[in-house]
Amino acid sequence: MDYMKDITLNEKDSLQDMLNLEKNLAKVYSTVMTEGVSKGFRTTIKNHWNETVEDQADVYFMMTDKGYAEVQSAPETTLSEERNKFAKVKSGLA
Repeated sequence: MDYMKDITLNEKDSLQDMLNLEKNLAKVYSTVMTEGVSKGFRTTIKNHWNETVEDQADVYFMMTDKGYAEVQSAPETTLSEERNKFAKVKSGLA
């Protein structure tokens, strides 16, 4: 495996890999939760899902702290439009 000695991931790439892994795990756990019927099983999966989304957030915040990911705020007009859309949907469900 001589080819592997030349492969290195920098910190940013490693964190991005970790972020992608945590996001994919959260998706898998979400699917599994909807398929499970045993209360104990669902509780276990839900606990794993909670841990996974917390880990995902930790990795993401680490990336933002290090300048590897940038958080951009949405303009207030966009936020207001989205709030109005969801308020309409919510009122339609009641």
